[in-house]
Amino acid sequence: MNIPKGYKQTEVGLIPEDWKVKRLGDIADIKTGPFGSSLHEKDYVEDGTPIITVEHLGEKGVVHKNLPMVSHADKNRLSAYILKTGDIVFSRVGSVDRNSLISDVENGWLFSSRLLRIRINPQNISPEYLSYHFHQEPTKQRIRSVAVGQTMASLNTEILKNIEVILPATRLEQKAIARSLSDVDALITECDRIITKKRNTKQGMMQQLLTGKKRLPGFSLSITRIFLNKT
Repeated sequence: MNIPKGYKQTEVGLIPEDWKVKRLGDIADIKTGPFGSSLHEKDYVEDGTPIITVEHLGEKGVVHKNLPMVSHADKNRLSAYILKTGDIVFSRVGSVDRNSLISDVENGWLFSSRLLRIRINPQNISPEYLSYHFHQEPTKQRIRSVAVGQTMASLNTEILKNIEVILPATRLEQKAIARSLSDVDALITECDRIITKKRNTKQGMMQQLLTGKKRLPGFSLSITRIFLNKT
């Protein structure tokens, strides 16, 4: 294989010479959610601290719908499972490549027993970059390929620790990459909003035109005038 100048071959493919491949366990603390016996559905309250579960993991962040909550007392009891801004939470079972980055909004929330929490030092590595890295398909494929389980795929802390990630040499470059991808996400979101608005406009127009509630220019003559014009 001819390796382009300025690049090197690694176990995860060609990367720039000054970039690195690191085991996740060497750069992050990985923790499993609380055991099922520590948290039951009967502990949920109507107003309290939200708990993130698998169903709340979205590509662009945590989904804030149907969030179970626990009391302040239970939050203190489960303080080892409190999330911080910049954490990344992974599905532990099922769709094991699903993950979300924790934002300032979710800072102080809890994560459930069906999740794994990844915590890095944000002074050394950009959490936003790492989140995008986990959302690219090659990384997802690597994670799916090492999951265990006959009937349902599952991960554990040891498996995630051995996942290899690609890191640009400096945090500055990591943040620049994440910012560029975030700008594209924002553009896609705006395009989706415009498309949705146009689609709704079309539906309203169809309802008006196909029921005759609205007439096109030149087609609003009365039946009498049409008859008289023909005679």
